[in-house]
Amino acid sequence: MKKITISVITASFNLIANGREKFFRQMVESVQQQTYQQVEHWVIDGGSNDGTVALLEDLAAQGKIKYISEPDKGIYDAMNKGAKLANGELITFLNSDDFFNNPKGLEEAIKVFDKGFDYSYAPIVVLDEESGKQSVGRVKWLRLLRNMPFPHPGMLVRKSVFETLGGFDSSFKLVGDYDFILRLILSGYKGAESKSFVTFRAGGATDVYANKHKAEIARVYVKNYAGLGGMSEAECSQIAEDYIFPNRLLKVLLGAKYQLRVRMSAMWLWFNSWKRRLKNKAGK
Repeated sequence: MKKITISVITASFNLIANGREKFFRQMVESVQQQTYQQVEHWVIDGGSNDGTVALLEDLAAQGKIKYISEPDKGIYDAMNKGAKLANGELITFLNSDDFFNNPKGLEEAIKVFDKGFDYSYAPIVVLDEESGKQSVGRVKWLRLLRNMPFPHPGMLVRKSVFETLGGFDSSFKLVGDYDFILRLILSGYKGAESKSFVTFRAGGATDVYANKHKAEIARVYVKNYAGLGGMSEAECSQIAEDYIFPNRLLKVLLGAKYQLRVRMSAMWLWFNSWKRRLKNKAGK
């Protein structure tokens, strides 16, 4: 029986000028060290002009990566390009600063797909580069309808599912991964957890651009919730301001058409929205 190929996709840009070459090399080696051998690694470079392309050429000559280098419209556009080039039945997106911390990570994660699931997810290790402190994150399914339940580097997804959903929405600059994960689950695709195997270096675009992050979250709500229960775009945007989910939206999301984890998140949000309303009323 033919083994399933996994395509690891990494976006890069001006790694040398930004002082990220060391981290990038660590990331590439962590892919090379995986015990699961049916793996290809695509690096999608945004047209670097600082010597990064020479680095990629060298790694490609060693057979460690495949790459393209051309201007793109941001990280989600780059990752979409990688998905189109991928030969694997499964794809995963590994940031240029992050790395696989367990050589058996992909070997363990692929077992999920033997059971017929559409995607796998795993908690990740968060590394504070300055202090060296590491902490293991948690998968937060109750928060699914409000924000990311798990970071995208811990996810593998069938390429066919990724394509059916249209990939990442490249109009987002910061939260296209959350938009994709939300669409994935609201569409009824099923996933299962695998063991933690990715280390994420804290401090990225989402941390730096907090205000823009909030504005994009509002757009995610508009895109996915407008029209449900008669919700207007303005009402969906307001959720990002006060995190109060209207009852009529939650009633829809509690419906039998959605899988249990969606309904559980809706119940959690119902309770939290009720508490926020009480607090706001008491503060007046």
